Amino acid sequence: MRSGWFIVLALAVAACRGSLPSATRAGVHYAAVPSLWPADRACINQARGAIVAKEFLMGRTKTVVVAGGPNPISDDAWASFTPGLFNRKNSDRHTLFTRSCFARSPEAPADCIAAACRRIVENGGHTWVELSKIEAADCTPVDGGCDPARVRAGQLAIIVTRKCHELVFEGRVLLLRGPRGEEAVMHATANGVPTTDVTLPSGWQLDEETLSAPLVLHPFGGGDACYYNVLRDANMQSYHQFRYAGPVYP
Repeated sequence: MRSGWFIVLALAVAACRGSLPSATRAGVHYAAVPSLWPADRACINQARGAIVAKEFLMGRTKTVVVAGGPNPISDDAWASFTPGLFNRKNSDRHTLFTRSCFARSPEAPADCIAAACRRIVENGGHTWVELSKIEAADCTPVDGGCDPARVRAGQLAIIVTRKCHELVFEGRVLLLRGPRGEEAVMHATANGVPTTDVTLPSGWQLDEETLSAPLVLHPFGGGDACYYNVLRDANMQSYHQFRYAGPVYP
């Protein structure tokens, strides 16, 4: 299974390196509890018959967009498309979840219905739907500097993202656990070969386990908020955090 969004996240961090503040400096904080997710939630990212993921990062706003709306780009046109200055196209990313659902654009109101859930922008003569927005980046440990685009051995990057996104994991998974009760599940790799052979910060461990029931993740922050912490290790493996060290992040 592949999805472009997750490599766009890495590209976003690279493009914004040096301009992404820590969560504290950015004034970003949220309750470490799942937000509301109605059972009948519709998905805005379902593109029937799509062959390639057509997504890119809008560098100025740190927003990820996907082809959609009244005039989406075709697969053929996407091959030679360039999104313009400060923007970055995606490439393939190997994902490890069973399925996922984007419910609404990050700036769309929580009570939106149907088309109102999609914030549409124009670029290159085509229309695109906003999927997510990167808000801040932290590292643990921070000693020696924090560059989420180049995570050092023995370090983890923590990228704070707003996206109204459900992810479902089944079967064998890789679970990342921290010394203060943190837990995250690996959702993507750069090379398609997930591994536990990675140097982690002191007190962190990575284990392969078999789930006895599906692990369903919903955004955090409580109420209508849509926050996720996306962690990255030195092997360019990425994880969604679903348990926190305290009642609030950071």
